[in-house]
Amino acid sequence: MASSFAQKPPVWFTIVAALLLLWGLAGCASLYMHFVIGPDMDPKATEWDRQYYASLPMWLNIDYVIAVGAGVLGSIGLLMRAKWAVTLYWISLIAVVIQFGYIFLATDIIAVKGVWTTYFPAFIFAMALFQVWFSSMAKKRGWLR
Repeated sequence: MASSFAQKPPVWFTIVAALLLLWGLAGCASLYMHFVIGPDMDPKATEWDRQYYASLPMWLNIDYVIAVGAGVLGSIGLLMRAKWAVTLYWISLIAVVIQFGYIFLATDIIAVKGVWTTYFPAFIFAMALFQVWFSSMAKKRGWLR
């Protein structure tokens, strides 16, 4: 019979969860710059960059907020050892896929900026996958309640 109490995780679990929270807070800073500064956060922004930024649909901005917000809340959940962290990380991953799926499939950003523009989004996607895996592993090991 399974215990209703979560097992105490190792110290490295808390360290990883704290690093994931810092990652999420960096996402919050990026989100803030996206909305407050816009394309001018890049001193080399071109007219294409300004038009691209202005053409982004509102739903994509909402998706961006969901991706970052769910990731940060998922990290807080991990630090609280809450099972709902897994769900929030899944929501974040799905929002990341939608965001970058639109950017790379519905715009000409790769043709204009080059394939290198996919590298950091690929890292963001990998981090979202890691968050889902890590939280799911913690839940299976009984570290979340």
